[in-house]
Amino acid sequence: MLLIRNNSYWMIYRFNRLLSSCQSKNGENLFSSSMALNSTMKKLFDSKQYKEALNLFDQNFKISTDSTIDMAIKACTISKDYKRGIRIQQGLSSQSRNNSYIQAALLCFYRKSSTNAFKRQKLLAQSLWD
Repeated sequence: MLLIRNNSYWMIYRFNRLLSSCQSKNGENLFSSSMALNSTMKKLFDSKQYKEALNLFDQNFKISTDSTIDMAIKACTISKDYKRGIRIQQGLSSQSRNNSYIQAALLCFYRKSSTNAFKRQKLLAQSLWD
């Protein structure tokens, strides 16, 4: 148990060091490639740090690949950040819109967001009748 806890602390420490090394003193991004962005986002996604992954994605949208876009949409779905997911979808290039992985992620995203919207409308309607 102690080994797992120490390993978790070590992973968090490494992520923080990696993120801090990717920013200059004035906060601008220093990612040299989309591969570095993809790798960092994958590590954040795997450790369930979805908000951090999305913030990193927003800062580096210009160098994002279809793989990072796919992860960002999935992170929006999991974290229920529907406004950001819609904003990502609206900023997609036509090539990215035709990517089958992104299309599948968008289908899941809209299915989850519409289900939650339906539940909210149902609760609102019930509260109006009560």
